[in-house]
This record gives sequence, C-alpha cells and structure tokens, in this order.
Amino acid sequence: MNKIDFLNELYHYIRVLPRDKQNKIMNEYREYFKKGEKSGKTENQICMELGSPYNCARHFLGDTPPEKVKPMKNNKSFWTVAFFWNVFQAFFAIPITLGLFIAVVIMIVAYSFIVPAIGSVAFLVFAVASTSTVFCLGVITLLWTIFQIKECVDRMNKGE
Repeated sequence: MNKIDFLNELYHYIRVLPRDKQNKIMNEYREYFKKGEKSGKTENQICMELGSPYNCARHFLGDTPPEKVKPMKNNKSFWTVAFFWNVFQAFFAIPITLGLFIAVVIMIVAYSFIVPAIGSVAFLVFAVASTSTVFCLGVITLLWTIFQIKECVDRMNKGE
C-alpha cells in the first residue's frame, strides 16, 4: 500500500466524522508520512508501521456504530463497472491507434514518391511528425487502458 491509498482508505472510514475533525486527522497522518519520508523510510514501510487504515480510523471513531463504518471490501461492483469502461475504451483506442499507424506508413510511402516531385521535404516532415505524435498518444492511451483493465481485474479478484 502506498501513501495515497492509505490516506484515501482512511478518509473513507472517517467520513462520518465532522469536517473539522476529518481535516485534523488527515493532516496528522500526512505529517506522519512527511516525517517518515524525511527520515528515509518508504511509503510502504510507513504504512506497515501505521497498520491498516481501518484500525487507525477505529481509534478516532470511538462509539460510532459499526454499520456506518464498513470496510472497503465489497466494492466489487465499482471495479466491475471500471473494468467494462476500460474495455470499452480499449475497443476505441485499438482501431484509432491502428488507423494512425497505417496513416503514418501510407504517408511515408506516398510522400517518398511525391516529395521528389514537388521538393517539399518540410511538408513530409510535418505530416509524418504530427501523425506519428498522435499515433504515439494512441499507443500510450492503449497501454494505459490495458494497465487499468489489469488493475480492475486484480481488485475484483481480491474482492475489494
């Protein structure tokens, strides 16, 4: 677990408290992370020292009814929706990325015959560079989507 995950989960549990108390608790834990990082500890080590966010929150919740503070376990529906959203994005990213790749190849081949005839190397460089840039963004989007799909599957399997 890293700092952001820890703090997000902690906030999930203390959200039933008044806003000023939430802010005080969150600032306290942020400071703890800052001090730990300054002393050379990793975020993971600090999280291990603190224990689970649920147990940390229970310390502040006191007599709050347990039904109001449920652990973030049965959030499988969220990760299922996120999974399908990312698959949907991937189906759009794949054809766009492949189309841009084909466009780059066609431009390189076509303009290699046209450029000698019209003598405009600058146009070829601009056309290929701009299309290649968009293609690279498509590849990055596709890779990010695949990473997100993997993350969703992992979290669904963990039952979070």
